[in-house]
Amino acid sequence: MASRTALHERIVAAEGARAVEVGIDLRRLNEPDSPVFNRAENTGPFFAAMGAVFAALYFGGWIWALAVAGTALILMATGLQYLLMLRLRRRALAYALSDPDCWQRLWNMGGLTLRLPSRDDTLVDSPEGDWADFAARHLGRRR
Repeated sequence: MASRTALHERIVAAEGARAVEVGIDLRRLNEPDSPVFNRAENTGPFFAAMGAVFAALYFGGWIWALAVAGTALILMATGLQYLLMLRLRRRALAYALSDPDCWQRLWNMGGLTLRLPSRDDTLVDSPEGDWADFAARHLGRRR
């Protein structure tokens, strides 16, 4: 069997060629013990919204503060969450594909899945599944 580094390189090459789908479990990776967690990214919007509400209260009164709070709540519950999760997914994928040890760390957390496109029977879920066996069986030799 090939080394872990060689198998990781197969995954990186296959992901770049869209020959394999790397799934990211955002809920598991958006935790403080995750290497891709960013506390400022998660708490910054709340503190910015609270600052805007207090500024509106000071300069415009309680009606403006209520309007700003409602707007901030809607933004944080809809579009902003989507953007934060998109950034987390990109960061997690870049981290996982950067190094075999980084990949293994996210795999052990249960934050990754592997499968061939349009083939659900090839799904390998972390941390129970064996990503190295998946790479050896399905991704062949790197050319």
